[in-house]
Amino acid sequence: EAWATGVKYDANDIYIATFYSETRNMTPVSGGFANKTQNFEAVIQYQFDFGLRPSLGYVLSKGKDIEGVGSEDLVNYIDVGATYYFNKNMSAFVDYKINQLDSDNTLGINDDDIVAIGLTYQF
Repeated sequence: EAWATGVKYDANDIYIATFYSETRNMTPVSGGFANKTQNFEAVIQYQFDFGLRPSLGYVLSKGKDIEGVGSEDLVNYIDVGATYYFNKNMSAFVDYKINQLDSDNTLGINDDDIVAIGLTYQF
């Protein structure tokens, strides 16, 4: 059982989107499933004329009624990134995920920050 809703604005070089969903017995947690999960995502981006597209996002997924635990954040991070479009086929990106989970979270979920870089070529 799941439902979701979202809204976006995409005009004048600005992209803003937000998304909310709830699931029941679908999110795996420590050998079982969270009885309920609430998910929220938001992102804002701006496309500069010279090819740069910075991005700021936030993601939160909260498990509810987890057996033996109660409620616990499953995912909670701020995402800062940028993509540079060299042309219509090639782009490079850098992305930094700032993890907001507590290091002593009950479920032992990884709380490390992550940096990613990449190069994309589309044929």
